[in-house]
Amino acid sequence: MLTPSPQDLRVALARYADARIEDARRSTDVTARIVEDAAYTLCVMTGTQAVPQALHAADTMLGVRATVSPALRRPVGTQQDNRLQTA
Repeated sequence: MLTPSPQDLRVALARYADARIEDARRSTDVTARIVEDAAYTLCVMTGTQAVPQALHAADTMLGVRATVSPALRRPVGTQQDNRLQTA
């Protein structure tokens, strides 16, 4: 696996966060698809298969110490992330 640059990883994290925020504000098929695409990209970049692991891997790659519980960082029972975890 190629290791992404810190800048590329930060862009992917920001894209995922922005997509989640927009989907939470006004969920549509389009916003859900954007979240799914951003989550997939993040998983590919980190070599993981689920968003929680991708977020942890990204933090590790960036040298960020976890200060927030993983349970608070991921959505609970969202359709998009459940599909990625079972894929």
